[in-house]
Amino acid sequence: MAIPLTDVRAQYAPLLDELKDRIAGVLDSGRFILGPEVKAFEEETARFLGAGNAVGVANGTDALVIVLDALGVGPGDEVVCPSFTFYATAESIARRGATPVFADIDPATLNLDAADVAVKMTERTKAILPVHLFGRPCDPAVLPDSVPVVAFPYARTSSAYFRNGWPVM
Repeated sequence: MAIPLTDVRAQYAPLLDELKDRIAGVLDSGRFILGPEVKAFEEETARFLGAGNAVGVANGTDALVIVLDALGVGPGDEVVCPSFTFYATAESIARRGATPVFADIDPATLNLDAADVAVKMTERTKAILPVHLFGRPCDPAVLPDSVPVVAFPYARTSSAYFRNGWPVM
């Protein structure tokens, strides 16, 4: 018997009728970009996070690229990321012209191994980009604190916090 890694259908099943109605409404309106649903999403997200503003983007890769851009990551820079990840992690780094540096993961959590991250860091390291996998968020507090940690605050009530003067995004 095959046991799936995750059951995506079970996650959205209770919302299926509402999702279908909402999708049909967007299709009927023809407003796929910057319509009222996007505005509502941004306002609700900002309110939920306690932030002044929130910006909806096309996908997670674009979100990562925007954050790396805001941090000034570019050609000649390095960003440490996990070796066990979706390709978009390294792609977002490469899109900024930087080099992804792959660190090992902790076999118990499947998140970045903080000790290996420390070994992989150089003077060219501009950020650490952990990945939250399978409902297990990476704890940015265990990672080296000499550069920004790009760790979206899924479980936090504010949009960002600072650790040793660096923003954790």
